[in-house]
Amino acid sequence: MKRKLLFVAVLLLVFACDLPWSFDDFQPTGTPFNLNPAIELKSITGSLRHFSPVGQFALDLTAKSRTDTTAGDVLPAGLLFTSPRNTTQHMVMLKDHIIRVRAESVLVAGVFCCNERRAVPGPDDHLTLGPLTDNSGLRQIAELVRHKNISGSLALVQRAVWMVTDSSGLNQAYIDSLNALPAEGL
Repeated sequence: MKRKLLFVAVLLLVFACDLPWSFDDFQPTGTPFNLNPAIELKSITGSLRHFSPVGQFALDLTAKSRTDTTAGDVLPAGLLFTSPRNTTQHMVMLKDHIIRVRAESVLVAGVFCCNERRAVPGPDDHLTLGPLTDNSGLRQIAELVRHKNISGSLALVQRAVWMVTDSSGLNQAYIDSLNALPAEGL
């Protein structure tokens, strides 16, 4: 029985989201992002029911216009969605996303995970908007995929993000692979 408990304890330690030796866990830094004040952002949660062709994962943004007209804004590439919990991933948007809202609606944002050893946000996880990343590696990926069709290569792009946030950075092979993705519209 003691061996089983010890085995379980070791497994929990090895597969825990917050490994005691992972002091370099990615933390969002950058400049604040201010959403159009005519848009009221009510919540940002992980989405299990939506898919986006521009992100390995999706977030549901519940928003509405503060006016009687449609309000719009651009969520820019490099925008981070920050988790208050150290067990849930921070997320990054790598493509500009135009939003327009009038009545309360759920907008789907395609995003990528920034912390490989943390859980993907679910419907009960609430994230905050921003900042706009100052991480040079994430900005490089966003620039490399800006005009690329990434829908068939989401796993490749996700791995590139983790190379930047959880490893030593992009290598030339990954840069070449991202450059080789087809252009949008092809």
